[in-house]
Amino acid sequence: MKIRTVTVGIRDAFSHKQLEFAMDFNRRCQARFESNGYEVQTTRVSSQAWSKISELDQVLELDRRVVNLGGEFFSLGTILPHVPHTSLQLELVPDAISQSHSLFASATVTTADQQIGWQAAENAASAIHQIAHKTEDGLGNLRFGAIMNCPPNAPFFPAAYWRDEGFNVGIGWQAADLVRSAFVDAPNLDIASARLKDLMEQEGKQIVALVEEVAREAGIRFVGLDVSPAPMGAESIAGAIETQLPCRFGETGTLTVVRAITRTLDSLNLPLCGYSGLMFPVLEDEVLGDRSREGCFSLDSLLLYSAVCGTGLDTIPIPGDTSIRQIYGILTDVASVSIRWGKPLSARLFPVPGLTAGEVTQFDSPYLTNTAVMGVG
Repeated sequence: MKIRTVTVGIRDAFSHKQLEFAMDFNRRCQARFESNGYEVQTTRVSSQAWSKISELDQVLELDRRVVNLGGEFFSLGTILPHVPHTSLQLELVPDAISQSHSLFASATVTTADQQIGWQAAENAASAIHQIAHKTEDGLGNLRFGAIMNCPPNAPFFPAAYWRDEGFNVGIGWQAADLVRSAFVDAPNLDIASARLKDLMEQEGKQIVALVEEVAREAGIRFVGLDVSPAPMGAESIAGAIETQLPCRFGETGTLTVVRAITRTLDSLNLPLCGYSGLMFPVLEDEVLGDRSREGCFSLDSLLLYSAVCGTGLDTIPIPGDTSIRQIYGILTDVASVSIRWGKPLSARLFPVPGLTAGEVTQFDSPYLTNTAVMGVG
């Protein structure tokens, strides 16, 4: 069982004292987990810094501070639609991502009254397009995404942003292995789901007790556990789902299993935060990558699954010549599903310069696998 992230939220990204406190808490929390047998993959700090950002130099100085303190994952927060500086802030994003080492950011493209922020979506599409061509192999888009109806204080990046009275902490686990353990050899989906509920509640209660203890000692608020069974490499959510399918992920029956897992996640007697839904990050899951190369699913398939689960479209490689208008269309499609069902979704798209649909990516990253570029037509 692995902890994907311990994420501390802070009020002021530009306060050296708050940064130091967050980094120190992360180290203490990681040590507590590891002494109890849990592997912690990353620790992160989240903020909502955009109201104080007007120039690129501010952002790059913040990046230097984070790196000097030993940080690797820092969220600037989300750029909101329909505020005076939305367009100017989004214009800073491609250079902020391409010239920094630790910084993540997002753009919210849905409004509080459940409409699509059309200009924000267009500007976010432009940022994705620019990042693809300003960073090696377009890898900078790992650190930027468009989000829709995402709540504050989620632990997973790039959707994380802070909104609270003070410091807080949230946990995101990996847990694809729990799905596999529950599903393997289960005679039917009902029994598999019941096993999964028992496993997740047992493991989740232990995790919650540990982090609540550390948070109490530090005097900060625990916001919850994002129970999304996030995959990584060979620890595959698609592979786990296939143990209850008559065929491959993406083929007949996939939607039914996806819905069953989602219902189980919704039923957990745990303090939940963030997405708490299924993630299908094509570039982070080896079986998903294999099934994508085999043509078992498409962008539209993943969007369909998002209607009953999901985080949306996550780490999706698309052709390098995908136009801003096409990216914009993908973002507004995800936003439309989010608005219709009132659920948090996001889109993290990877236009890969020089590659067309069907060609295989050649990323050299510890966080990504390689698969075929998906068509967008």
